Parts: sequence; structure tokens; C-alpha cells
Amino acid sequence: MVMKRNWFLLLSSWLLIIAVALSGCGGANGGSGTTPAATNGAQESGGGGKDAPVSGADDKEPVTLKYTFWGSPQEKKAVEEATKKFTEKYPWITVNAVHIPESDYDAKITAMVAANETPDAGYVHGELGEAWQKEGKFINFNDMFAKDPELKKEDFLDYIWFNGDDPNYTWGISTAGETFGLFYNKDLFEAAGVETPPAKAEEAWTWDEFVEAAKKLTIDKNGKNASEPGFDKDNIKQFGVSFENWYGPVMAHIVNNEGDLVSADGTKFALDQPEAVEAIQKLADLINVHHVAPNPVQAKSIPSQAVALQSRLVAMSMHGQWINLDLGAAKVNYDVGVLPKMKRSVAMGISGVSAMFKATKHPEETWLLTKFLADPSGALNLYRDGLWMPTLKKWYTDPELVAQWAENNPAHPAGFKDAFMNNLLNNSTPSPVYYVKNFGKVSSLAFSALDPVWLGKQSAEQAMKEAAAKIQPEIQGRYDKK
Repeated sequence: MVMKRNWFLLLSSWLLIIAVALSGCGGANGGSGTTPAATNGAQESGGGGKDAPVSGADDKEPVTLKYTFWGSPQEKKAVEEATKKFTEKYPWITVNAVHIPESDYDAKITAMVAANETPDAGYVHGELGEAWQKEGKFINFNDMFAKDPELKKEDFLDYIWFNGDDPNYTWGISTAGETFGLFYNKDLFEAAGVETPPAKAEEAWTWDEFVEAAKKLTIDKNGKNASEPGFDKDNIKQFGVSFENWYGPVMAHIVNNEGDLVSADGTKFALDQPEAVEAIQKLADLINVHHVAPNPVQAKSIPSQAVALQSRLVAMSMHGQWINLDLGAAKVNYDVGVLPKMKRSVAMGISGVSAMFKATKHPEETWLLTKFLADPSGALNLYRDGLWMPTLKKWYTDPELVAQWAENNPAHPAGFKDAFMNNLLNNSTPSPVYYVKNFGKVSSLAFSALDPVWLGKQSAEQAMKEAAAKIQPEIQGRYDKK
């Protein structure tokens, strides 16, 4: 997933989850996804084994479904393997899994729709999906749940639904369960003699405790840390912490300070309000006041947050769950804690979108595919290896299922269950991507206006006050306020 740009690219990797989970997700910066998948009577409840074909398959007319997605080579392979498993279970249904580079995705999907070659299901970037839901281009998940005797909406995490203007129109589902936490290199903490961050939300570091730890973990070329006299802020060889400044990670702190992108009634831009301004300024101060985090120029020399931890360029990274994939594969000696708290400590749920297109000639088969992909047992390796978290609650609460993906593997260290899994299940709030209308335009304008803040050229208050006049006309309300 591309974590550094607009949230849409970010969700991209998440959206991948959809590939195994539902095939769809929209929103980038991180992308992944899932779709309803329950356990069908004929499916295995534990996950992992090859499902036997359903009975009566020989009497069915052959059906071919088109499923569009983007993602890395690993994700591409996983989606293709998952759809093959689906055909083994439903032999009359063939899935044409069409991989499209994310940079070309919206253009190619739009062209497909215009040419009456609309896919049956797949990933959808949030901004395009929001526009298309207004035109009724997607199957309503609520209609499919109403006809399904085995799967209920309540089987999923509560916040993951993308709803439309109609109160009963759910047009998309999160590709994955995703949130942010505090990753850290255990060796660097030991070398500095610093206590590691807590994994439980109720024990989260205060912001001041976090800053103090980051100072002790920031080392200059002479071996002095940022809390010592004579520290050289212009020649740092190891930063105490790093973070990316796209929508997701910044918003995770804003909601922790009880701020929001728009007002509770959906009528006003809200990043210029005290709660949001304070959270943004505290992040900027890590760079420009405390000198414990790289500035945007320095950050360009760091290939990725995972590489930064692995190569000891940073001791901590405030980042998304998906980098467990790279850290686990590299066998980094790391662990995870919860983000430092501001006014509270909560997990902000975020993801891209997975959807089913109303133009399909095979809605029932498309629903079968969606359900199959939403069950982690269809592509367990992507969960076990650290890229995705499930959207089905039972994969958080059933010890036997949890053991299959979140235990005894290098991508899920000791703190993972508390910092990510239990926190997202029991202590979460949705990101604005789920409920802010015209989210793409509003977030793009707001977070691009913060560029001078990260460079230390403007205060958060000044930047957001100036941006408010341009952004306010784009505020169109909230989907959770009817």
C-alpha cells in the first residue's frame, strides 16, 4: 500500500484485502478490503482447507464473473489463488480476476462502465465510489443480507460500512480492519534504556511521556540524545519517531484529541477548531521543536517506515497495521504499542471500499463470491503474514480462529493483540472516510494545506484558518446524519 499520498493510495493495499475478502475497496493510501463472507454450511468454519464442491453443481448453467482489483505481486497472486478456490467450491462459476495498476484503475474502470463492460465486483476508490453510489451503480448490501439465511451484517465489525444518501443504501464494505499504532525497534529501546510503550489503551503513554521517550531515542552523530546538552539537531543519525503526513496517520491523532474533519452536525469544516489544531501542532512540534522526527525533506531519504525501523534510522514509527507484513518478513526484532493519548486513546478504523456492481447479470453468484472472499480462510496467509486484519468479528473472538492468523508468527508480536486486534474490536471509532460527504475533495484540500506546517513555516492554527474559507463551500454534510 502506498502510505504516503492521498488516503486513496493508502487504502489500496488494504483494498487488497478485499481480494481475499471481498474484492473491493476504494480509497487509497492504504488500501485493502473485504466483503461479506460468512460461513456457509458447506464451507469450513476454521479456514484453510480446500472446500468440497457444493452439491448440485452439475445442474448449474456456467457463469463467468469479472473481478477487478489492484495491488502488489503478492496480493495479485493471493487474489488469483482465492478465486481459484472459489471455483473449486462452486465449479459452475469461473472468475476472471483482472489486475489493473492502481494508477490506471479509475480511468479503466470508468471506461469499462461506459462501454457496458462493468465488472461484477471489485475494488473501488472512495471518491469515485461516492459519486457512483449517487447514480445507484452498486448492489445494496442490505438487500443481499436480507435474503441470506446464514450471514448477518452484525457478524462484521460495526464501523466498516460505506452508506449512501438513502438511509438504507449500503454500497460498500471495508476491505480490511485497519488502524494505527506505535511500532518500535526493541533493540534500540534496550540500548537507550528506555521503557517500551504500553500495548493497552488504558495504559497508553501521555503525550509528554511519549515526547520524553522520543528525545532519549533521538541520537546525533556524536552519540548525544535530544534530551542532552550539546545535542546537534542538524546531524541526527537516529530519530526517536517518524510518521507520515497523509490523511490517515494525522487524523488518527486528531480523533484521539476529540477533533474531527467536519462538525458533528455536518455543516462546518472542523480542522480549524482547537481540538484538531492542537493535535496537528503537537505532531509538527515533533519535527520542528523537539527535533525527534524527520522533516519532509529528510523523510524522502527513508524508503519506507518498515525499512526505517529495520535499518535503525528511527526507533519508533506511528503507522498502520499493514507494515507488520514487511517487518515480519524481515524478521525485525520489533513490537507494537498503542498510540500516545491526547484527550483519549482510541483506535481509528480506516480502509478502502469493496463493492458489487448493479450492472452484473449474476447478482446471486456475485454475492457468493463476495461472501467467500470476505472469509479469511480463503487466503489465510495474507492475514497471518501481517497485511490485513479481518472484518468478521469471530476472527477476533474465537480463540481457534485467532490462533490461525494472529499467534506464533513473526508478523504478530506480543503487543499486537492489545494494541491492534482488541483495540479495534472494543475501542474504536470510524475515520471520516466513512461518513463525510465529498470526502475526497475536503480531505485533499485540508491536508495539502498542512505542507507548510510540517516544514515549520506556518502554525497549524494559521494554516487551517486560511484553508477554512476555501474548504467550507465543499462541506456537504455527513452520511451518518440523516
